[in-house]
Formats: sequence, C-alpha cells, structure tokens
Amino acid sequence: MPDSIEIVEKFCELMEKRDPDELRTFLADDAVYQNVGTPASFGAQAISANLANQFARFPDSYAYKLVNIAAAGDVVLTERLDMIRVPTGEVTGVPVMGTFVLRDGKILRWTDYWDTSLPRKMMTGDNVDDLLPRY
Repeated sequence: MPDSIEIVEKFCELMEKRDPDELRTFLADDAVYQNVGTPASFGAQAISANLANQFARFPDSYAYKLVNIAAAGDVVLTERLDMIRVPTGEVTGVPVMGTFVLRDGKILRWTDYWDTSLPRKMMTGDNVDDLLPRY
C-alpha cells in the first residue's frame, strides 16, 4: 500500500488530467474539502462537483506543482503552485499551502490556505510579482 505522501503526490499529479471522477477515487465517502475563506464541500460527491466547477472556471490549465511536501503519519502538508492561465495567455502559479488528512489510504480532509484575492489580481492583469514567493 502506498504511503501518505505517495497518495497525495498522485492526487496532485492527477489534477492536470481534470477528471473529477478519477480524483474522487482518492476521497473517503465522508471527506471534507475547504479553501479557507469559502464554504466547505462535504462528501466525495460534493467535492467532485466543486472540482468540476473549478476546472470549468480555468478551462486552459490546471496543474498542481509541488514545491515541498512533508508528512507525519496520515497528515500530509503541501506547499504548491496551482497553475492557471491568465488572460495574457501566460500560465502562472497561485501559491497554496494544503493539508491532507488520510484515513485508510483515502483523503478524509483536504484544506487549502491561500490568498483568495490573488487569482483575481492575476486574471485582471495586475502585476503580482511582489506578492509571490521567490523559489
């Protein structure tokens, strides 16, 4: 059985395929997903619908690039760049810290922490260079 980090890495890798049904197979039936600052999605079906909506809002790109990943047992912390295409055609990354809590090899809780105003600034063409971490 893969360890917690391998499961989360595979889940993040599959984001680029944009298939909510395939991603759903990684979720516990009673999973909870929340972008902090927005309402949570409760249950694998609601999370799958949430992801489908996100994919529709960003039709040209959707990939998670892992910067750092660490685990303590079934808790996995990720530092990522969630890639989106902005109106200029450039694909850029929104910095996100994510927490994944697993149970029996499935994601039970997924919480993302990020600046919810940053993608809007990116989409309207604001210069956000000074707002992004330097890697």
